[in-house]
Amino acid sequence: MRFRFLLLFFFCFLKGKTQTLAQWAQTVNWDGVSYFAKYINFNSAHMGPNALTVPFISNGSIDSITTAGFAGQIHLSKGDKTQNINVYGNYCLVKNAVSLDLAWIPVEFFSMSDTIKRERHVYYKNYYDKKAKGDIVLNTTINLLNKWRDKIQLALRIGVRLPSSSYKGVAAARFVDAPGYYVDVSCGKQISPSVKWISMLGLFVWQIDEDDLRQNDAFLFGTGLEWNKNNWRIQTDLSGYLGYIYKSGDKPIVYRFNLEKKSKRTSLLFRFQQGLQDFKYSSVEMGMKYLFRGK
Repeated sequence: MRFRFLLLFFFCFLKGKTQTLAQWAQTVNWDGVSYFAKYINFNSAHMGPNALTVPFISNGSIDSITTAGFAGQIHLSKGDKTQNINVYGNYCLVKNAVSLDLAWIPVEFFSMSDTIKRERHVYYKNYYDKKAKGDIVLNTTINLLNKWRDKIQLALRIGVRLPSSSYKGVAAARFVDAPGYYVDVSCGKQISPSVKWISMLGLFVWQIDEDDLRQNDAFLFGTGLEWNKNNWRIQTDLSGYLGYIYKSGDKPIVYRFNLEKKSKRTSLLFRFQQGLQDFKYSSVEMGMKYLFRGK
């Protein structure tokens, strides 16, 4: 009797920690024929912290320093602990006029609870996945109205997400592995010799996989302050985007605090991000960049 009780207990324990095709089908109400990606919710509230992030606010200017760098990042949320490496690069095409910058997550390590896995409809074949590769984001930034820059700084940014993640990243609800883009205009206005008001307005678009909807379009926004003095830069802002699908989790809003200290050849950075809506993570990032040439 005791042996049977222990065997039953062990079976129930395993059942709660694993998932079969039948269990996944019941969780997502599978129709028996559709591809698993149809049941992934492609929005910031139901995916990993690096899937559909809010683009960083710009300050109305381009970075005329060519740089390359890396950083480590930690994201904490109930039922989801994530660590990843970020790779950054910036290249100035035309000084004070046009620049290209790139951001890529070569690897992300994560641990999700069973509750979160079921909420996100993680595919049963990838139920035990612990790492994934991220997408590449490439930005082109162009200064606007240069003759007025002593009064106000304006810049146009065109960002494109290149689908460099994989089937596994989608199946584990970590990345979208699909193209997307955003277009925004950023503004910077000096309110004192060291303090600048910064803001951005634009459009954020990404692909989804639903029967009657193939993409989501969102209003992109952000506003904050920037302080620059003695090679120190501090930014604090409130940013987000608002998708149009009602109560779907596609309206993330985040608070960010960024600190950067430049020297002759290096730049140290620290970033904190707190999700306020449709983004349930608290995030910390630390890293450095190497400066290839001066302004």
